[in-house]
Amino acid sequence: MLTAAILLILVANGLILVHELGHLFAAKWAGMPVQSFSVGFGPPLFAFRIGPTRYQLALVPLGGFVRIMGMRGTEEERREWPTGFAFQSLGRRICVVSAGVLANAWLAAILFAGLALTGGATVPTPARVEAVFEEDLPAQAEGWAALPRNVDIVRLGEREVKAWGEFALALLGTEAGSQLLYLADGSRLAVSIPETEYERVALLQALLPPLPPVLGRIDAGSPAEASGLRTGDRIVAVDGAPVKSFMDWLEAAPVAPTGSLTLRILRDGGGLDVVVAPPAGDYTSMGSLGWIGANLGTEQQATDVGGAVAYGAREVERHTRLIAESGRLLVTGAVGLREVAGPVQIARMSQRAFSMNWYQFFAFVAFLSLNLAILNFLPIPVLDGGHFALLLAEGVAGRPLPAGVYRYGNVAGATVVVFFMAFALLNDFLKLFGF
Repeated sequence: MLTAAILLILVANGLILVHELGHLFAAKWAGMPVQSFSVGFGPPLFAFRIGPTRYQLALVPLGGFVRIMGMRGTEEERREWPTGFAFQSLGRRICVVSAGVLANAWLAAILFAGLALTGGATVPTPARVEAVFEEDLPAQAEGWAALPRNVDIVRLGEREVKAWGEFALALLGTEAGSQLLYLADGSRLAVSIPETEYERVALLQALLPPLPPVLGRIDAGSPAEASGLRTGDRIVAVDGAPVKSFMDWLEAAPVAPTGSLTLRILRDGGGLDVVVAPPAGDYTSMGSLGWIGANLGTEQQATDVGGAVAYGAREVERHTRLIAESGRLLVTGAVGLREVAGPVQIARMSQRAFSMNWYQFFAFVAFLSLNLAILNFLPIPVLDGGHFALLLAEGVAGRPLPAGVYRYGNVAGATVVVFFMAFALLNDFLKLFGF
């Protein structure tokens, strides 16, 4: 748990630092007076001054801030800071308010592009079903057993899908009842969408996409770890039987250990035979690859500079749509609020990604950076999105809004943010203790 806490502090503060640097550079560009820039809160551990700005590292590592002068727009501030925030053009103020969000989005794009250059570009799972486990289908899921195998799904009802993640969100968010499933071969299939979230999740679990047999997290103390298997290894054969997908693994590998398995794997471009012995003692695995104690991972590849830039932009666009759709499902109640993750869950996910490999870890950091950008751009006062919305309202009105709008709006916004953070933290602890 100590590792998880350290990772959370480093990752969270790194992302917040990038966010606040965006505001700082934009304010400096706009000519606004910046009194201080702080990493952390509370008493400073050390500080230095460059020009009129004091830079400091503070004791409490829970974020940071940029103090731009002239925020209230009073006549007293105008006399002291004539180039302060409130006295700049609307366009410059919008740039400064938006800069933190843009900085986090740019960081995500850069991280995704860097992963693509170094062999960590994730290959999206197609919206295609390789097998339907009919015995696991819920009662309210008529029609799904007739779904053609290995044909891409292009639309569910009114929602277009391009990959499995989008299909999953579409299934969770589509109106219950009869819907049409549109396939890439031009055919259509009438299916039934269950009423409850629980049944929809059960339906998803009964549909097997074409998952690559690539190893993800290796359980500590498992037969997979003892045999030398690593995250990123791709299984191509089990005891001589070819394996091209996770479905092939399910058909070739025994459910219970009856003896050693000889796995042919691809690692770093070369082939390698690995013998996995049955577990010793009372070891029990919960991994997706059964008793060997390994979980499925993601297929990754490298690309050139142009491809990396395009990949970074595509991943930001794809993850933005997925995050936005997930938020919509939460707001509409299609997905329960128990799915909201707070700092404890984020720390555990950071540790899990870190334990796999640095590709997974930095992909997770990029995903968190994009989440931070989107959350900050929500139109809630005290957040960047709230300030942005108020500035747009000022532009439409053609004059500054009353001071009370900002004052009471910030109080209301802070209340919402504190409530949401408290709920997420409570949710974390309930999950931690099995509730």
